Amino acid sequence: MNTIKPLDHIAVTKPYVPGGKLHGATGPIAMLASNENPFGPSPLAIAAIRKAAGEGLQIYPDPDYGALRAAIASAKGIPDASRVVTSAGSDEIIHILTQCYAGPGDEVLFTEHAFSMYEVSARAHGAAAIKAPETDMTAGVNAILGAVSPRTKILFLANPNNPTGTMLSLDALRGLQDALPPHVLFVVDGAYSEYLGPQYEADLRDLVDRRDTTVMMRTFSKIYGLAALRLGWAYMPKAIADTFQRIRGPFNVNTLAVEAGIASVGDDAFLQLSREHNKQWRDILTAELNALGLTTPPSHANFVVAEFGSAERAAAAHQHLKDNAILVRAIAGYGLPTKLRITVGSAEDNQRCLEALKVFSATR
Repeated sequence: MNTIKPLDHIAVTKPYVPGGKLHGATGPIAMLASNENPFGPSPLAIAAIRKAAGEGLQIYPDPDYGALRAAIASAKGIPDASRVVTSAGSDEIIHILTQCYAGPGDEVLFTEHAFSMYEVSARAHGAAAIKAPETDMTAGVNAILGAVSPRTKILFLANPNNPTGTMLSLDALRGLQDALPPHVLFVVDGAYSEYLGPQYEADLRDLVDRRDTTVMMRTFSKIYGLAALRLGWAYMPKAIADTFQRIRGPFNVNTLAVEAGIASVGDDAFLQLSREHNKQWRDILTAELNALGLTTPPSHANFVVAEFGSAERAAAAHQHLKDNAILVRAIAGYGLPTKLRITVGSAEDNQRCLEALKVFSATR
């Protein structure tokens, strides 16, 4: 009999549940569950991947990732590339920072409806996962500060937040940053920051430079369209970056991801195209869903969140969309059982989703 058992805190950790796939559907599938870019990657990234695939894949990547870090620093106005770290998706950043700074007896803090990997990582490293309450699906500075304790080691705050699409103002972020005690590492997750534009990206960057306890983490999975390659990065104080580099895997980012990241990070035309499409269709989805009586508040990301009135009706709508080869995200696991999160997809897929929900609303 196998007597090998996991550590207690691992045994009770619930795994992350992704958006999933639709299997067995006939015809085109509208994938609106995982906040992916409907345009895919930048054409420059695709060209770089093809070139890299034809040469040198038997060679390990540069363990320092100097070219990628320099490209990110140049594109984002960061003067010191040594303070940029790269990762296999931003999930790895969450895990490594937690591994470095929180463990048994410590607390990791995030808000009530936050990205679930914060909790997974906290519990996986033996720390307590603490949730600060939200108001109208929005984080509040006072609520967050009220949940801070002497045991709090990390505060993860996505801004804009996933899965709600809400966000704090820059002034609120600064006020929170100034009020946090010095023993708390403040990690601002900017996964969706590109959808707000270069000025907001710069504001998040500058937030890191205001305090030596603040980290900004980012991803190439959303607006850059590189979700399949798993590429993330972060900007952080030098001492924290040195600690991060001490324990990350020596080849944690693959060569195809490196070359795609270098090519795409400076493609401003592609970013602008993606940003404009997202804003146009996010506004359309919000207006049309509200017109159907499915209350949909403004979002600052590349998705919207629609209210269906009950958990049963939300589940029925989710199934109705799946029956029509449209996959959106049920977010009951985030404490929002009466709502569905809908990614801003292609014009065709967005319209298909709206038409299917019109039919559903007329009959349910």
